[in-house]
Amino acid sequence: MIKNKKIKDWIIKHKNIEYICSVCSGLIILGETGLLNGKKATTHHLALKVLQENYPDIQVVSEGKVIQDSNLITSGGVSSGINMGLYLVEKTIGKTASERTATTIEFEYTLH
Repeated sequence: MIKNKKIKDWIIKHKNIEYICSVCSGLIILGETGLLNGKKATTHHLALKVLQENYPDIQVVSEGKVIQDSNLITSGGVSSGINMGLYLVEKTIGKTASERTATTIEFEYTLH
């Protein structure tokens, strides 16, 4: 995927949408677009070193499950993607809805 110019161009074309989100090592695709240069981001703990070595202009955050910098939201591993989804629910329709959703799916919602 990181070599797919059509996908990178599509992401860049839509860079001003409300949110661009990445779960786990999908962050590498965003890294390839350059959109994260100078911004904070996170990924799965096993991919942090790869991110730091290959994308030195990204401010890699190793703590935290969900990191937002401008309209770019990144998360750690797969379960952190659930945290990111609940974070988006909270941002778009409120904390009560996010808490209710977390309870419904029996998930402990934490961002750290």
